[in-house]
Amino acid sequence: MLTREYGTAKLLNPMGRPSGSRQIRAITAISRLAAGYVEDGDLILINTSATAIGVLDHIEAEDVTCMTNMGKAVLLDGIRPNVSLLLTGGEVHPPRSPLTGAAAINSIAKVTAAKCFLGCTGISAEYGLTSATAPEPAVNAMMLERSKYHVVLADSSKIGVTSSFQLGLADEVDLLITDTGITDDQVTRLSEAGVKKILRVDPSMPSASLLNN
Repeated sequence: MLTREYGTAKLLNPMGRPSGSRQIRAITAISRLAAGYVEDGDLILINTSATAIGVLDHIEAEDVTCMTNMGKAVLLDGIRPNVSLLLTGGEVHPPRSPLTGAAAINSIAKVTAAKCFLGCTGISAEYGLTSATAPEPAVNAMMLERSKYHVVLADSSKIGVTSSFQLGLADEVDLLITDTGITDDQVTRLSEAGVKKILRVDPSMPSASLLNN
Protein backbone atom coordinates (compact mmCIF):
# COMPACT_ATOMS: atom_id res chain seq x y z
CA MET A 1 0.00 0.00 0.00
CA LEU A 2 1.28 3.44 -0.92
CA THR A 3 0.40 6.73 0.73
CA ARG A 4 1.44 10.16 -0.45
CA GLU A 5 2.26 12.83 2.13
CA TYR A 6 3.48 16.29 1.23
CA GLY A 7 5.03 15.29 -2.07
CA THR A 8 6.62 12.05 -0.91
CA ALA A 9 5.69 8.43 -1.40
CA LYS A 10 5.67 6.19 1.65
CA LEU A 11 5.38 2.41 1.67
CA LEU A 12 3.06 1.61 4.56
CA ASN A 13 3.84 -2.09 4.60
CA PRO A 14 7.47 -2.65 3.60
CA MET A 15 7.02 -6.35 4.36
CA GLY A 16 4.16 -6.63 1.88
CA ARG A 17 4.02 -8.94 -1.10
CA PRO A 18 6.86 -8.58 -3.63
CA SER A 19 4.32 -7.96 -6.41
CA GLY A 20 3.05 -4.91 -4.56
CA SER A 21 6.57 -3.58 -4.08
CA ARG A 22 7.33 -4.17 -7.76
CA GLN A 23 4.24 -2.23 -8.77
CA ILE A 24 5.28 0.71 -6.60
CA ARG A 25 8.74 0.70 -8.20
CA ALA A 26 7.14 0.49 -11.64
CA ILE A 27 4.87 3.47 -10.94
CA THR A 28 7.83 5.56 -9.78
CA ALA A 29 9.93 4.59 -12.82
CA ILE A 30 7.05 5.35 -15.19
CA SER A 31 6.51 8.79 -13.65
CA ARG A 32 10.23 9.58 -13.83
CA LEU A 33 10.47 8.63 -17.50
CA ALA A 34 7.34 10.59 -18.37
CA ALA A 35 8.76 13.74 -16.77
CA GLY A 36 11.55 13.69 -19.34
CA TYR A 37 8.99 14.48 -22.04
CA VAL A 38 8.12 17.82 -20.42
CA GLU A 39 9.93 20.67 -22.18
CA ASP A 40 10.75 24.24 -21.23
CA GLY A 41 7.68 26.47 -21.36
CA ASP A 42 5.17 23.61 -21.64
CA LEU A 43 1.62 23.85 -20.38
CA ILE A 44 0.68 20.32 -19.39
CA LEU A 45 -2.53 18.66 -18.21
CA ILE A 46 -2.41 15.94 -15.55
CA ASN A 47 -5.33 13.92 -14.20
CA THR A 48 -5.83 12.44 -10.74
CA SER A 49 -3.83 9.25 -11.32
CA ALA A 50 -1.09 8.72 -8.73
CA THR A 51 1.29 7.77 -11.54
CA ALA A 52 0.46 10.93 -13.50
CA ILE A 53 0.72 13.21 -10.45
CA GLY A 54 4.07 11.57 -9.71
CA VAL A 55 5.43 13.25 -12.84
CA LEU A 56 5.52 16.51 -10.86
CA ASP A 57 8.26 15.08 -8.63
CA HIS A 58 10.66 14.67 -11.54
CA ILE A 59 10.17 17.61 -13.92
CA GLU A 60 13.48 19.34 -14.68
CA ALA A 61 12.26 21.57 -17.53
CA GLU A 62 11.93 25.29 -16.78
CA ASP A 63 8.86 27.54 -16.75
CA VAL A 64 6.33 24.68 -16.78
CA THR A 65 2.65 25.21 -16.02
CA CYS A 66 0.59 22.23 -14.90
CA MET A 67 -3.20 22.22 -14.79
CA THR A 68 -4.72 19.34 -12.85
CA ASN A 69 -8.07 18.25 -11.45
CA MET A 70 -6.39 16.63 -8.45
CA GLY A 71 -7.83 18.66 -5.57
CA LYS A 72 -5.24 17.41 -3.12
CA ALA A 73 -2.41 18.71 -5.29
CA VAL A 74 -2.46 21.87 -3.17
CA LEU A 75 -1.13 19.77 -0.27
CA LEU A 76 2.01 18.71 -2.13
CA ASP A 77 5.03 20.65 -0.93
CA GLY A 78 7.46 18.71 -3.09
CA ILE A 79 6.48 20.53 -6.27
CA ARG A 80 9.56 22.09 -7.82
CA PRO A 81 9.89 25.88 -8.15
CA ASN A 82 10.12 25.51 -11.94
CA VAL A 83 6.48 24.30 -12.02
CA SER A 84 3.40 26.51 -11.59
CA LEU A 85 0.31 24.62 -10.50
CA LEU A 86 -3.24 25.44 -11.61
CA LEU A 87 -6.33 23.66 -10.29
CA THR A 88 -9.28 23.27 -12.63
CA GLY A 89 -11.88 23.94 -9.97
CA GLY A 90 -15.10 21.94 -9.91
CA GLU A 91 -17.03 19.59 -7.69
CA VAL A 92 -15.00 17.81 -5.01
CA HIS A 93 -15.55 14.10 -4.37
CA PRO A 94 -13.89 12.79 -1.15
CA PRO A 95 -11.85 10.88 -0.23
CA ARG A 96 -9.66 11.12 -3.36
CA SER A 97 -10.92 14.65 -4.03
CA PRO A 98 -10.94 14.74 -7.84
CA LEU A 99 -12.36 17.95 -9.27
CA THR A 100 -15.12 17.18 -11.77
CA GLY A 101 -18.24 18.60 -13.37
CA ALA A 102 -18.91 21.54 -15.67
CA ALA A 103 -16.51 23.94 -13.94
CA ALA A 104 -13.57 21.56 -14.34
CA ILE A 105 -14.41 20.78 -17.95
CA ASN A 106 -14.91 24.45 -18.85
CA SER A 107 -11.58 25.52 -17.38
CA ILE A 108 -9.72 22.85 -19.36
CA ALA A 109 -11.64 23.81 -22.52
CA LYS A 110 -10.11 27.30 -22.33
CA VAL A 111 -6.48 26.17 -22.63
CA THR A 112 -4.35 24.55 -25.30
CA ALA A 113 -1.77 22.27 -23.71
CA ALA A 114 1.41 20.94 -25.25
CA LYS A 115 0.89 17.57 -23.60
CA CYS A 116 -1.39 15.66 -21.27
CA PHE A 117 -0.27 12.93 -18.89
CA LEU A 118 -3.11 10.59 -18.03
CA GLY A 119 -3.41 7.53 -15.85
CA CYS A 120 -6.34 5.16 -16.23
CA THR A 121 -7.91 2.10 -14.65
CA GLY A 122 -7.36 0.10 -17.80
CA ILE A 123 -6.22 0.30 -21.41
CA SER A 124 -7.16 -2.25 -24.04
CA ALA A 125 -7.12 -2.52 -27.82
CA GLU A 126 -10.88 -3.06 -27.93
CA TYR A 127 -12.14 -0.38 -25.54
CA GLY A 128 -9.25 2.07 -25.27
CA LEU A 129 -8.81 4.06 -22.06
CA THR A 130 -11.28 3.32 -19.30
CA SER A 131 -11.97 4.46 -15.74
CA ALA A 132 -13.74 2.87 -12.79
CA THR A 133 -15.33 6.11 -11.59
CA ALA A 134 -18.21 7.89 -13.30
CA PRO A 135 -17.43 11.63 -12.82
CA GLU A 136 -13.84 11.69 -14.07
CA PRO A 137 -13.88 10.35 -17.67
CA ALA A 138 -15.51 13.49 -19.05
CA VAL A 139 -12.74 15.62 -17.53
CA ASN A 140 -10.05 13.28 -18.84
CA ALA A 141 -11.63 13.28 -22.30
CA MET A 142 -11.44 17.08 -22.35
CA MET A 143 -7.75 16.86 -21.43
CA LEU A 144 -7.23 14.67 -24.49
CA GLU A 145 -9.15 17.13 -26.65
CA ARG A 146 -7.24 20.19 -25.45
CA SER A 147 -3.69 18.81 -25.69
CA LYS A 148 -1.48 18.26 -28.71
CA TYR A 149 0.38 15.16 -27.49
CA HIS A 150 -1.15 12.43 -25.36
CA VAL A 151 0.94 10.43 -22.89
CA VAL A 152 -0.75 7.56 -21.03
CA LEU A 153 0.92 6.16 -17.91
CA ALA A 154 -0.19 2.64 -17.00
CA ASP A 155 1.71 -0.08 -15.19
CA SER A 156 1.39 -3.54 -16.71
CA SER A 157 -1.42 -4.59 -14.33
CA LYS A 158 -3.70 -2.19 -16.26
CA ILE A 159 -2.83 -3.44 -19.74
CA GLY A 160 -5.72 -5.35 -21.34
CA VAL A 161 -8.08 -4.28 -18.56
CA THR A 162 -11.48 -2.79 -19.39
CA SER A 163 -13.34 -0.80 -16.75
CA SER A 164 -16.81 0.73 -16.72
CA PHE A 165 -16.38 4.18 -18.28
CA GLN A 166 -14.51 5.04 -21.48
CA LEU A 167 -12.48 8.23 -21.65
CA GLY A 168 -10.60 7.76 -24.93
CA LEU A 169 -9.69 5.40 -27.76
CA ALA A 170 -6.42 3.54 -28.24
CA ASP A 171 -5.63 5.51 -31.40
CA GLU A 172 -5.65 8.74 -29.40
CA VAL A 173 -2.56 7.62 -27.46
CA ASP A 174 0.68 9.07 -28.81
CA LEU A 175 2.85 7.45 -26.15
CA LEU A 176 2.11 4.68 -23.68
CA ILE A 177 4.62 4.27 -20.86
CA THR A 178 4.33 1.00 -18.97
CA ASP A 179 6.69 -1.58 -17.46
CA THR A 180 8.32 -4.84 -18.48
CA GLY A 181 5.31 -6.86 -17.34
CA ILE A 182 3.57 -6.07 -20.64
CA THR A 183 3.59 -9.03 -23.04
CA ASP A 184 4.63 -9.02 -26.69
CA ASP A 185 1.07 -9.94 -27.65
CA GLN A 186 -0.31 -6.96 -25.71
CA VAL A 187 2.18 -4.65 -27.42
CA THR A 188 1.15 -5.96 -30.83
CA ARG A 189 -2.57 -5.61 -30.14
CA LEU A 190 -2.26 -2.08 -28.79
CA SER A 191 -0.05 -1.03 -31.70
CA GLU A 192 -2.51 -2.46 -34.20
CA ALA A 193 -5.30 -0.57 -32.41
CA GLY A 194 -3.47 2.70 -33.03
CA VAL A 195 -1.18 3.36 -30.04
CA LYS A 196 1.68 5.16 -31.75
CA LYS A 197 4.60 4.43 -29.42
CA ILE A 198 5.08 2.11 -26.45
CA LEU A 199 7.90 2.39 -23.93
CA ARG A 200 8.47 0.08 -21.01
CA VAL A 201 10.59 0.56 -17.92
CA ASP A 202 12.30 -2.09 -15.87
CA PRO A 203 11.20 -1.38 -12.25
CA SER A 204 14.65 -2.40 -11.03
CA MET A 205 16.45 0.08 -13.30
CA PRO A 206 16.09 3.84 -14.00
CA SER A 207 16.29 3.40 -17.78
CA ALA A 208 13.61 2.31 -20.26
CA SER A 209 13.70 0.43 -23.53
CA LEU A 210 11.56 1.03 -26.57
CA LEU A 211 9.29 -1.85 -27.51
CA ASN A 212 7.42 -0.43 -30.46
CA ASN A 213 6.99 2.71 -32.57
